[in-house]
Amino acid sequence: MKRIVFLLLVYAAAAGCSRVQVSQDYDTGMNFSELHYFSWKSTEEKSSADIRISNPLLQKRIIKAIEQSLSERGYIANDLQADFLVDYDFSISTRIESSPFTTGFGYGFGAYRNYGGVSIVTSPEINQYDVGMLVIDIYYKATNELVWRGTGSEIVTTHSTPDQTTNTVQRMVQAILGQFPPK
Repeated sequence: MKRIVFLLLVYAAAAGCSRVQVSQDYDTGMNFSELHYFSWKSTEEKSSADIRISNPLLQKRIIKAIEQSLSERGYIANDLQADFLVDYDFSISTRIESSPFTTGFGYGFGAYRNYGGVSIVTSPEINQYDVGMLVIDIYYKATNELVWRGTGSEIVTTHSTPDQTTNTVQRMVQAILGQFPPK
């Protein structure tokens, strides 16, 4: 019984670590089983006024993660025989979250004549955070039309190590392409 409870706790903790929120949209008339080979729609470097996005190292991580994820799903990178083209976009937006009030409780004891006190505090709470959004697009090469779009978002930090950034990118790409091809 203890083993079952332990496994349930581990599963719950692992599920809580998956912070990527994903969605997809696709052409319902497309036969995705026809797709076998892929290539990149655009090879130009992505530019943005935000230096966190205009980072060639980040772009290399995203491209590598997408190629690896597609390869793991059985798709082959081949510029000459490509059935579909892949493109992506990455953005970071700042969001603000507020709650009408928070409460706090405290107590203390004084040293002089043992005076003490109890306090209860209520105040509004406002938090600011950044959300990274990765969009992966799949185009049918014969018509150059968008046939699938996967979107993933996750809270990102400003000061990440290269390993943290790589893990975040891989987690987002895996979560997004976990929906491709649509079932």
